[in-house]
Amino acid sequence: MQPRLTSTLMAAVAWCLLSAPAHAQGSRLPGAIEAGLILRQLDGVKRVLVVAAHPDDEDTALLTTLARGWGVEAAYFSFTRGEGGQNLIGTELGEGLGIIRSGELLAARRIDGAQQFFGRAFDFGYSKTAEETFAKWPRERVLSDLVWTIRRFRPHVLITMWSGTERDGHGHHQVSGLLTREAFDAAGDASRFPEQLAAGAEPWAPLKLYRRPLFELGATSIELETGTLDPLLGLTHHQVAMDSRSQHRSQDFGTALPLGRRATRLSLVSSRVGGSPTEPLLAGVDTTLASLAADLGETAQADVRLYREAIGRAAGSLDATQPETALPFLAEASRRLERLSAAARGGRESELRRELDRRARLLMRAILAVTGVRVELRARDDVLVPGQTVLVEARVWSGAGATLELDPPVLEVPQGWSVEGIGPEVETEPDDLGPFARFFRQEDTVFDPLARARVEPGELGLWRYAVTVPADAPPASPWFLERPRDGDLYEWPEAPDLRALPFRPPPLHGRVSAVVSAAGERLDVEVEDPVRYRAVDGVTGESWRPLQVAPRVSVAAAAPTMIWPASHPDSRVVAFRVSNFAREATAGEIGLDLPPGWRAAPETVSFELAGEGAVQTVGFSVEPPAGEAEGEFLAQPRIRIAGDAVPATRATIIDYPHIEPRLLAGDAAVRIVRFPVRVADRRIGYVMGSGDDGPEAIRQLGLDVELIEPGDWEAERLDRFDTIVLGVRAYEVREDLIAANAELLAWAERGGTVVVQYNRYEFNRGAYAPYPIAIGRPAPRVTEEDASVTLVDPQAPVLMEPNRLGPADFEGWVQERGLYFPDAWDERYQAPLEMADTGEPPNRGSLLAAPVGRGLYIHTSLSFFRQLRAGVPGAFRLWANLLSLDGSRWREIAAP
Repeated sequence: MQPRLTSTLMAAVAWCLLSAPAHAQGSRLPGAIEAGLILRQLDGVKRVLVVAAHPDDEDTALLTTLARGWGVEAAYFSFTRGEGGQNLIGTELGEGLGIIRSGELLAARRIDGAQQFFGRAFDFGYSKTAEETFAKWPRERVLSDLVWTIRRFRPHVLITMWSGTERDGHGHHQVSGLLTREAFDAAGDASRFPEQLAAGAEPWAPLKLYRRPLFELGATSIELETGTLDPLLGLTHHQVAMDSRSQHRSQDFGTALPLGRRATRLSLVSSRVGGSPTEPLLAGVDTTLASLAADLGETAQADVRLYREAIGRAAGSLDATQPETALPFLAEASRRLERLSAAARGGRESELRRELDRRARLLMRAILAVTGVRVELRARDDVLVPGQTVLVEARVWSGAGATLELDPPVLEVPQGWSVEGIGPEVETEPDDLGPFARFFRQEDTVFDPLARARVEPGELGLWRYAVTVPADAPPASPWFLERPRDGDLYEWPEAPDLRALPFRPPPLHGRVSAVVSAAGERLDVEVEDPVRYRAVDGVTGESWRPLQVAPRVSVAAAAPTMIWPASHPDSRVVAFRVSNFAREATAGEIGLDLPPGWRAAPETVSFELAGEGAVQTVGFSVEPPAGEAEGEFLAQPRIRIAGDAVPATRATIIDYPHIEPRLLAGDAAVRIVRFPVRVADRRIGYVMGSGDDGPEAIRQLGLDVELIEPGDWEAERLDRFDTIVLGVRAYEVREDLIAANAELLAWAERGGTVVVQYNRYEFNRGAYAPYPIAIGRPAPRVTEEDASVTLVDPQAPVLMEPNRLGPADFEGWVQERGLYFPDAWDERYQAPLEMADTGEPPNRGSLLAAPVGRGLYIHTSLSFFRQLRAGVPGAFRLWANLLSLDGSRWREIAAP
């Protein structure tokens, strides 16, 4: 039975809070709605695991319907973190993009109510076959990740998003489908991956396996209605799902929340419980608590029946204005669970014990929701540094009519951290309530951290603690980046309980135990939550952020990979940004260790950082040894603080509004790549697209580059430049570019060179090129980074000057050759390169060039955005040619 809501406004408020940005996770749902969503999870034992290859492969409508609508324990397992994709919102690629996309999955799960798990496979980029994917992903090890997750999550139903056939397209998708089918059998076989049993897992055989029959209407077995209006949320499950889907912002997945009927189609692949393929999803699966308690006797069965009755009556009695009316029924359900738990004690951990513990935790949350009890555990800082002491507060508010008797809250900290209670007699810095604090009167009752306390209705209780981070605490990188990858596979963390989790749990947790007296009931409750930081901003208001440990000082190279033309004998400046994560001032010195024969001046540079966020740029004039030595060299910074040597760590916080901030830490060394490359002295304008390092790559060649902003399209401004480069997917994200495209082409006709990097299908719709270019559907791409490249026209101007290119310049490329190739173009374009993946016909659309008036127009789908960041010499040599050419020189070279 659904709870009664006295106003549709309550549903609207609920949805606003549920879909709030990730930083606003201190928000709480109204008590009746929060309790109503919890109660859906308390009647039945049902778990469903959805499996696919990447972030954004999941069916969010299915997950929302299961988790929010049906109260199912639903989860999504992604084999990868999506590191090989593109990034529409920033410049992060690879591991940094993996952190973003992992965070986007967590933001999506917060909305749709499911859980999130990951495998260890690194997304190495697009692949076209399962065979190519298995060449990089060890089959048994990747399979074992899913088997581990099945054994720990214990789903009754497994759903694969992919079929495991060529219909899936992407090789990762094919592998996902193949391994899900294999895991369906392997997870219950104790002889498969027996080392997992020693690590705490138990064999588990899911009862049913479904797949999504994409584009196969005849294969449909069942349809799950996802367009049902949810009275608690005020939206259909499909609308909730589309908000969840929209969290994949880095992949350009924002979408509308449409009204109307929607359905998810599934096809039954295998069943251990028999039945018809058209039976409901959970048909044949015994999801009752009674079946788990069958061995406990008639008394236990009676307790199960009375528990279910109490849950049903609690749901029926919920009222948005008086949620405490459900408390007597929740209390009865809690008592029945306690009796069942007592009856189940004594044996080894069982499915029943796990289920009873889960329900007890959920019931406590529901009890706190309906009684208006709120618990906040917060620190006065979010980025902690070694040796720092931070104030942590536990706040408990009885917002309705409950009286609370509490033991002192308990803070759980990592080994080596220390906790000291702060008594009422000690004054601390006032809490930050923002610019309107003068209008608030906050009346906290500060309690002794060692004594039992009583919080009366309407009272706000406060406990304070000083928590000290050990001086040798390491930076809190994600667990999957703590050790080097083994090829394209991350290493599991040492602690088995962390396997498959998105990130490490927060470092600090608090546990609050209380006796709640309300509506004639007296109930023991216990809540454990992470300690978080509450920030208050005059523009955006309140936000909540996780605690993270950072190095005291970050040392970040201005160019982590530095291109050094071998013909450049003079010194160059190697610069570092030294930034302070500590709240107090930090001073020290930095030096630079170089390979034999290299010299740096000065020997050391002092830095003084005033406080948190302070940044100082330091530079060293670095001189190579005599001669034109080619190869790769490392410049390793070293730092000392207060006379002590500390690791030189590059640390940055990846922070976007829709995801929780995460620290990314790594080595601060600069990789210097020396090779022969020449470039003409040209004035370069750059139109930033969806995020790439093109401007920095141009600077490293010794050229000045200026960003072209929306107001810079007048002819006289464009005429300052010799070459204008468009960043990746520029026509997708720069409306000013679309509006000014005619001005850009007119500038080219006056003698300028336009270099267009890859775009998607928007390029076809706009007809932006001077002569027709059509990107194929599906877009051709060459995914094998070592695919053979043929110079079909080695005398083409783009391959001739100022660097004469040959086959060696296409060695050492990373991840792919290119993507979104045109498959048709006007005959006025030259297409001097030809390439293809194994077994496919050759493609010549990677590089097209044609004269336009007195100027030049170049369109390239080569993945320069990956190659330049990786310091690939041949890619830089070709890039230098594209920047250097002009229309007049083109005609001289191209003339017969």
